[in-house]
Amino acid sequence: MSNAAPAPGKRSRVDPESFRKSVSMFATGIVVLTCEDDDGQVHGMTVNSFTSVSLDPPTVLVSLKPGKAHRLISRNGRYGACILNEGQQSFSAHFSGRPQEALLPDFVVREHLPTLRNCLAWFECETVEKVQIHDHTLFVAQVTACGSEGGAPLMFYGSRYHRTAIAA
Repeated sequence: MSNAAPAPGKRSRVDPESFRKSVSMFATGIVVLTCEDDDGQVHGMTVNSFTSVSLDPPTVLVSLKPGKAHRLISRNGRYGACILNEGQQSFSAHFSGRPQEALLPDFVVREHLPTLRNCLAWFECETVEKVQIHDHTLFVAQVTACGSEGGAPLMFYGSRYHRTAIAA
C-alpha cells in the first residue's frame, strides 16, 4: 500500500458517500436565496454554499445546481440572501422542497430586492460573474445593500440542524 500522491494528470477517485460525510463536518449557516420571476413573484431556495469573497468591494458567491433559482438568477442577474436565525428552521425546510403548509414567509424590500423579514442578516446582490464548475454554477455577486438584525444562527453540521451553544 502506497501513500504517494497520484501521478500528475491522474486523479484519485473519491467515494461520493465518503466525501459527503467528510464535507458535512464543516459547520455552515443556512441561507435562503430570494429572487423574483417575471411576474414579480418571490421564489426562495435553501443553500449552505454561500460565502463572502471580498470586503472591497463587498462580494459574495453562491453555488447552485440547475433549477428554478439558477434560471431566475441567470436571467435577472440579482438575488437576495437571507441568513437564517435559530428560530427559522421551518424556512430552511420550506425552501428546500419540503413546503410547510402553515408557513407564510414574510418578505420585505429593504432597498431593491425582497428578502425575509426577521432573518439574522440579509444581502441584496448583483451578479458580476458566473463560473461553471462541474454540475454547479458559482454566482459571484457584488453586495449592493445589506444589514443584520442580531440573534443566533441556525447551523448545519453532520447533516443535521444545530443551534449555537454560545450566545451571539
